[in-house]
Amino acid sequence: MTTKTTTGRVYTTYVDQWLDTLPAAESEEFTEFAEVTPSVIEIWVYAGIIGYPGTFNDLVRWVKMKYKKLNRREILNSETAALHSDIQELRMAITTGEIKGSDGAARLASLEKELRSYIETSDRLNRSTDKRGLILAGADRVMRELTAIFKDDPQFSEAIDNAMNAVWAKLYSELSAS
Repeated sequence: MTTKTTTGRVYTTYVDQWLDTLPAAESEEFTEFAEVTPSVIEIWVYAGIIGYPGTFNDLVRWVKMKYKKLNRREILNSETAALHSDIQELRMAITTGEIKGSDGAARLASLEKELRSYIETSDRLNRSTDKRGLILAGADRVMRELTAIFKDDPQFSEAIDNAMNAVWAKLYSELSAS
C-alpha cells in the first residue's frame, strides 16, 4: 500500500503515516521500542497507548518490513524435533548393532536428558509469552476503554494520558523483570 497525502508525502505503510503525525521524540521512542521488542503484541499495546488508530495487521506488516524478529519458539521447536530425530536414529543404530549397546545407552541417556530440557524450556517460554500477552491485552483494553469514556471531557484527558503512561511503564518493567 502506498499513500500520497495532500502535502505530497508518500507513505508505504499506514504506520509510517501515523508516526509522522507524532512528535519527533515520541515517534523515535516508539520506533526504538519496536526495534528491540521481540513481541508484536507488546508493540501493538504500546502503539495503542500512544494513540495508534490503525489495525493490528497493518502494524504486523510494518514490523516485519522494518525489523527482523527471531521466532524463538519456532527455532526451539525445530531444534526439539531434530533432537528427537537424532534419538530415534540412535535407537535404530543400537538395535541394528551399528553401535555397541553400552556406548549407545550412555549417549541415548544424554540425548534424552537434553530433549527433556528443550521441552521444559519450550513450556516455560510458552507460559511466559501467554502470561505477558494476556496481561498486556487486558491493560490495553482498560486503557482504550478509559480513553473512550473520557474522550469528550478535556478536563480528564491529560491526567488519564499521564496515568496510562505510568501504568504502561510499571507493567512493562514488571513483565520484563519476570
